[in-house]
This record gives sequence, C-alpha cells and structure tokens, in this order.
Amino acid sequence: MQNYDHKNDAKWQAAWDKAGIFGAEESSDPTSREASKDKREKFYCLIEFPFPSGSGLHVGHVRSYAAFDTVARKRRMEGYNVLYPIGWDAFGLPAENHAIKTGRNPRENTKDNTDNYRKQLKSLGLSFDWAREINTTDPEYYKWTQWMFLEFFDAGLAYKKKLAINWCVSCKIGLANEEVVNGACERCGGTVEKRDKDQWMIAITKYADRLIDDLEGLDYLEKIKKQQVDWIGRSEGASITFAVDGSDEKIEVFTTRPDTLFGATYMVLAPEHELVNKITSDTQRDVVAKYVKDSVKKTDIERGDAEKEKTGVATGAFAVNPATGDKIPVWVADYVLMGYGTGAIMAVPAHDARDYMFAREFDLEIVTVIEPDGDVSGVGVLLESHSGSYMFQERDGNTKKDPNMVTAFGGGIESGETAIDAAVREVREETGLNIDVSDLNVVIDLASRNTEGQKIRMFVARGFDAKNVIVSEGRGMAEMSLDEALTSDKVTEFTKEALSNLDSAYTGNGRLVNSDFLNGLDVESAKKKMIAWLEENKVGEGKVNYRLRDWVFSRQRYWGEPIPLVHCESCGWVPVPVDQLPVELPDVEKYEPTDSGESPLAAITDWVNTKCPKCDGDAKRETDTMPNWAGSSWYFMRYIDPHNSEAFADADKLKHWMPVDWYNGGMEHTTLHLLYSRFWNKFMYDRGHVPVSEPYAKRTSHGLILAEDGSKMSKSKGNVVNPDDIVEKFGADTLRVYEMFIGPFGEPAPWSDNGLMGVKRFLDKSARLSEMIVDAESELVTKSLHKMIKKVGEDIEAMRFNTAVSAMMIFVNDVTGEEGITKESFE
Repeated sequence: MQNYDHKNDAKWQAAWDKAGIFGAEESSDPTSREASKDKREKFYCLIEFPFPSGSGLHVGHVRSYAAFDTVARKRRMEGYNVLYPIGWDAFGLPAENHAIKTGRNPRENTKDNTDNYRKQLKSLGLSFDWAREINTTDPEYYKWTQWMFLEFFDAGLAYKKKLAINWCVSCKIGLANEEVVNGACERCGGTVEKRDKDQWMIAITKYADRLIDDLEGLDYLEKIKKQQVDWIGRSEGASITFAVDGSDEKIEVFTTRPDTLFGATYMVLAPEHELVNKITSDTQRDVVAKYVKDSVKKTDIERGDAEKEKTGVATGAFAVNPATGDKIPVWVADYVLMGYGTGAIMAVPAHDARDYMFAREFDLEIVTVIEPDGDVSGVGVLLESHSGSYMFQERDGNTKKDPNMVTAFGGGIESGETAIDAAVREVREETGLNIDVSDLNVVIDLASRNTEGQKIRMFVARGFDAKNVIVSEGRGMAEMSLDEALTSDKVTEFTKEALSNLDSAYTGNGRLVNSDFLNGLDVESAKKKMIAWLEENKVGEGKVNYRLRDWVFSRQRYWGEPIPLVHCESCGWVPVPVDQLPVELPDVEKYEPTDSGESPLAAITDWVNTKCPKCDGDAKRETDTMPNWAGSSWYFMRYIDPHNSEAFADADKLKHWMPVDWYNGGMEHTTLHLLYSRFWNKFMYDRGHVPVSEPYAKRTSHGLILAEDGSKMSKSKGNVVNPDDIVEKFGADTLRVYEMFIGPFGEPAPWSDNGLMGVKRFLDKSARLSEMIVDAESELVTKSLHKMIKKVGEDIEAMRFNTAVSAMMIFVNDVTGEEGITKESFE
C-alpha cells in the first residue's frame, strides 16, 4: 500500500533549485509588452521578510509563507510571470542584545542565523526566487538606505531635535517603548526614566493626510485601513490660547471640542511642558518638582492608561478662560502627554471621562454644558428649583437639599408613551408633584449621566419593556446616599448598574446649555460658531491635529545603518558624498554604550574624526545609527533589481513590477511598518525615483499560530514547535497542509499534534489514489472533481485555505468510496 513518502522531498527541492524554476523572468523591454522577451502578465507576491533570530523558524512563521507560496504557485499555473522573493531584515535590537550578552560579533550571529533560516525555508519547499535574496546588513544594500536618507535630508524632511527618550539607568542606554515592561527595563529589570536626547527625526507628519486619503481605493482589509487611520489620528478642532493670570505667559491647547469651552473649569500641563517651571508659584515649587521627577519614570503607555488612578498637583497658577473670563486653576498631571497636541489641555470634566475622574479625585468644579435631547431608551431626570440649585424630592413632596442623597424611580414605558412621557408620569406618581415637561431639567439615557456628579437628585431607570420594573414605588431609596444605594440589598443589580452610571462624564451628543451664545445649539453647530468666535476675538483658530508624531530615526546603538552625515563647526551637518557611500559599520570590541549614553561608535575616534566634505575642515561623523525600520521600509524595491550597483533599482524594472500586487503580513505590523513603508514610497515617488505613489495594491493579514494551550508561542515559555522536527518526521507537505487547514487564515489558531496526524493520514490516502486508476470513473467522482476545482480556486483567492483543504478531503473520500478514478482526473 502506497503512502505519502516525504523522504524524496530533498531530491526534488534540489532539482528545483538547480533548474531555477521559480525565478521571475526579466523582460528585455518592460515598457513594451510586444517587444518584451516575456509577454506574460506580471504578479508580484510579497511576504514580510523575517528577522533571522538565533532560535530559527517556528511553525508560526510557516503559516504566511506557505499560504502565499500557494498563491504564487496558483498564479504561475494561470500563466503569470511571478515574483515571489525572500531576504533578511537582519539589523536590530535582538542581534545586538545577543552580542552584548555573549560578546560575539553580531555579524557572525547574523550570518549563522540567515544560513539556518535559508536551510529551513528550502526544506519547506517554498517557491521563493532565491536569486533575489537580500540582506539589510549587506553594505551593498544599506548603501542605498543611506542614499535615501540623504534624499530626506536634502528635502528638509530629516532634522535633529531634542526629545525625551526612555533611559535605563542600569544599562545606560536608550530604550524603545517596547523594551519597557511595567516601567522597568525589559533586559535588566532596572529603573527607566525619561531623558532628553538629540535625535534624528523624519517628518512623516507632512504626509499624514495623504497616508489617510490614499487608502481609498486600495484593496486592504478594512481592519488594516482602520488601524492606519486610527494610528495617524487626524482630528479637526481648534487651537485656543489661555492667558496665565498675572503673567505674560500663554497656554495653547488643541481641542476637538471647542463647543465645550464654557465648561472648561481647570487646565492641565504635561510634566515635561516648558511652562511648568515658569508659572509654578513659590509655595508649590517643591511639590511640583517632586511630581515631575516621579512622572518621568513612567512610560507613555502607563501614563495614558485610562483606568489608572489619576494623580497630579496644582501649580498655584491660574489661567483665564477666554469664553467666561473666569480664573481656572492650572495643574500638572501625568495623564497629559507631550506627544499629543501641545502637551496642555483645557479640562471639561462634565464631558470627558479622564477629566471627570481627575475632577472628582481633587474636588474640582464640574459644569454641564451639554444636555442630551430627543427620545432615549433609558431615562434619567433632574428637577431644578426656582433658586437654580438641584434638589431631590421625596414621595411626600418635601424638599431635601442634602447633595449626597438620591431617590430612584422605576417603571416601564407604557403603550403610546415616549421616554419623556414615562419620565414625567413616574415622577408625578412617585413624588406627588404635578410637574410637566418644562419642569424637567435634563433627560439622559442609562449609559450616560448628567455630569453634575453627586448633585444629581432624581433618577428614572427602566428596561426595554414593562417586565423590567426596577424599583417599585421607590421603596427603600429615599434616605440612601448614592454610595449606600450601590451596596444596599434592597436595590436590584440592574438599578445599581444604572446608578453607578451617574458617576461618569456625559460624552454623547445633545444641546448646549450654560454656554451663553451657544445655548440651544447642537454640538456640530456649536463647534463652528465657537471657532468663528475664537478667530474673531483672536484667541484661537480652527485647526487639524494628528496623533501621529514625526518618526524618531536614530538610535544610540551599534547594530544599525550608520547615518551618512558629518558635523562641521563651520558648515553644520553635511552629507557624505554619494560616491563615498556606503559609510560602512566599523568593527568594535565592545558593543555596550558609553557612560554618556552615546552609541558605541562614539568611542572609535579614528572612525569618528574625519574631514568636512564641504570645507575640508575637521569634522565628526554622526555616531547614531538608523532604526531597524529603515531597511524594511524599501526592501520591496530592491527585490526588483537586487544586484544593481549603480542604483537602488533600474527605473524600467520598477515600472514593470510596481506596485506589489499582494502583500501579506502580521497585524502587529499594520501600523508602524506598513505606515513607514507607504510613507517612504510616497516620498520616493515625489522625488521621481519610483513610478507609483502606493507600494502595495493589496494588503492582507494572518492570525498567529498559538501553543496547544492557546498561549503565544515563546522560547522563554518552552512551547515553541520547531518545523524541522515536523519536516523530518512527517514531511514538508504535512506541515504546510496542516497549517492551511488549522483554521481561518486571519484568526489565531492553537497548534494540535492530533490535527497534524489527521493531515498526514489524508496525504497517505491521497497518495493511494494512484492505486485506483480505472478506465471509466463514476459520475459522482467527476462531479466531485469539478466541485473541488471550483471551490479550491475561489477559496485561495479569498484566503479560505482551510475550506480549500476540506474540499480536497471530501473529493479524496468520494474517490475512495467509489474505488476508481481515471488517469486524466488523477493527474
């Protein structure tokens, strides 16, 4: 009995390699299909090239590679000229950290790792065009990375700026945000603080609008487009200037909600804001200084956590609200970051969740300026006395003025009633007061609250029908505080949830109140009117802001591309001439940074000291290196012409192959890498170096392969499955088919040895079909064959690889059941 014999895999892989059957053909004249040697339509299929770590591939990597090998092979069968290349993203922190730990040159590590990866990938039978293999650490590659950096510099998009970075006090090194875990250094567990450091930046923000707008028309998964848009974070709003009372200083804020200016009751500066020292009063100076010092030890991720307890200190200074003329206190708090807007906010606690939490913590004023309107599904009611202060009413109608007391009413909306009708009726029934709609100060839904905090006096809660009566006749509630009501066994859990929603900001739409000339307007109309008022009174203007910051493009590390600039006292920063590129990374004995926090390159004086290309005076090389994102931002261009020593790629070849037709990668790379490479390509397009503005026509993503227990595979957890072991025992086809069968391609899937064995049995069964050749097959087999062909073809295009495999399994079962298949069908 014949089974799938994987022992022949190596023989055929070697034959493919020798024949070069997976190489993309070059056209003699790519601009003319008639005159070209190869008249087939091109198809450029791309996967994210791997970082070759010392641990080698694990089965999680194989999922994307095997899937798009399937796509590449299908396209070849359909007659396309397919480019499916591979290479190595080999600069970066892991290789350098390993060198620091072991004292072994990262060049040696990188070569060993890429050799191992190459061997592993070839053993999987992947149809890569190995003649186009690239490596970002090859000087012939990073020569062009450096050349492109000089293009940014020449265009004014590369500049140097002092920036606060994460600094490990123990390691004496700058850390990326990803290297800071729970406020400590990932490597040594030591203290991390913020330190100002000069950094090279690239002005990606100048392309922010295009990076959003040009997503229109691209064949990207919607979740990928959303991540791109959210990461860039384009916001329309206003810039508003607040004068500091008794000072010439002014605080500028950006807000998306200028309509709420009348509700701004305090201001907050980020601890790093330059005005903190200038405006802090003498009595507050020591406590503010201590708070600022403690804040710089926290990461931006920790500080931005919406759930964390809010901390802050008053500066003792006051700003003037330009709309009300009121003096409002200025605080310092770490929940405000310098990385967004201006590093200062106007706080509107009634209508912003974080501001509300802060105001409650420090007993700051809360002023409601937006009230919900319309017919809402759940109802809350406030009554207002003639004196303007809120009260709550007991059942007998007597007025109680204790601000911490709450009465809850419950009941369903009856047939023919609106939510407001129900609220009026319930209040009349429960209080004995003959009120009408005009007596209701505000109506809110269950998911919201009126933002006067504990000053709320009356609340009507209801479910979606009369069966969901919450509190009958308000019993047990009249003499309870809000806190008591939330813990009372006389109150239903549904009502407790509703009552707890009283203690939060109202962030929905509605009508403006307590806002002078904005009163009665809806939110959008109020925004426009307020912006016009700000501009007329010269205290602000309409503005667009972005969450995206300019790209920090330098690292005080060794293992990266040297930045090709020298600094001359007379000429400033001067580019290294193109004919002197690449500026090669020199060998160093020690990879640790200097005590000053400079790159290890700073210690190599004979490399650092040089001559200015402009005036021939003494100059020093830049010792910062580029980030690991640099080489990966344009690698898809180099695949097109990987051995060109005169240009990063030939213009005609770029015109022929660009854009990439289908690009697949992990969702974790759909913000930074995808954003950076799109930006890089757009810049090169603007400079006239590439033929298309967008590099990728289509972008998809795959889910992770998880460990059997559903956790992420990790070498440190000892749960990584090595593909070499699977290939050796079961064969490459078993591994590849199993990874396609494991579940929907875009979703995470746990590894299963039992599932692997099931696929091996399927392949054995498939191999045995060769023993069932007959002259004439049944109608069932013929129909099953055509159903399978149709479904597999459609499923590959839709990335439903798992159901494609299922279709094949069904077909094999049909043939086995009929015990016969013609030679033509079998082939």
